[in-house]
Amino acid sequence: MKTSRLEQRLITYSTLMMSLVAIGGLGFGVYSGSHSILFDGYFSVIAVAIKLLMFFIVRLVERQTSDRFQFGFWHLEPMVLVLEGAFVFVIAIYALVNGVIGIIGGGHAVEFGAASVYAVLFTVLNGSFFFYVRNRNRTLKSRLIQYDNVSWLVDAMLSAGLMVSFLLAWWLQQTQWAWLSVYVDPLLLVLLAIAMFPMALEILMPSFREVLGMAPEPLDARVQEKVSTIVKRYGFIGYETYVEQHGRGRFIEIHILVPDDYRVETLKTLDVIRQELADALGKPSPHRWLTISFTCDEKWMSP
Repeated sequence: MKTSRLEQRLITYSTLMMSLVAIGGLGFGVYSGSHSILFDGYFSVIAVAIKLLMFFIVRLVERQTSDRFQFGFWHLEPMVLVLEGAFVFVIAIYALVNGVIGIIGGGHAVEFGAASVYAVLFTVLNGSFFFYVRNRNRTLKSRLIQYDNVSWLVDAMLSAGLMVSFLLAWWLQQTQWAWLSVYVDPLLLVLLAIAMFPMALEILMPSFREVLGMAPEPLDARVQEKVSTIVKRYGFIGYETYVEQHGRGRFIEIHILVPDDYRVETLKTLDVIRQELADALGKPSPHRWLTISFTCDEKWMSP
């Protein structure tokens, strides 16, 4: 599938670039003594591992089905996104705790020359790659790529925050408030952690709902609206619908209750109604599992 191939290519590029960022962050962090840069490096290392897992998931989804997973591998997408969201959340807590400890402990000195070079260089690199991936995903519309790109946004924020804070610290050292410069690095950790929490929740909440199998409200409402219209048009008695979404996979089950004396000349008549309902629900997709049944007995309408 062309879409899947493009996803794999983007995730491969993202993984290679993030590996370079991780190496740079750890190296500059050790040299400059900046805990914020080391934190950026640790973030990038774990981000690389998650990107490799995403690449594996995309390869599996491309296979669509197997003997053991006969409905496909779409359920793995929200699971890996929950992992990424949890990772961002935990790393934010780590940054918050270390920042508070650093402030309480009296701060620490940083080699601002090397740290500033890192901050400027990687702000440009991370920001450029974030906008590149976002632009490519406008046509692809992959949620996996969208949330994977959050790691680049976070890294760009980290680098930009470092750049601003190091400039502030350098300025403080030239003033009577030079003693405050040692608090810039840990304070930055605290501010970055606070900014990361909403991003983590943005990934976690919808993905966790999918892992639990909760019905997506927009899809559920649209299915019920379309089915209700069909039921009224053809004089059926009622209906039941069940929907789930796992990643890009949408599972829709519709049971329509017809009167005992409802006349159907051929089974083709029911197929025509099925097709009409399927068209009303949107264009056919390999990611949509649609089941539509007709019955005169309500006991066949419950799962």
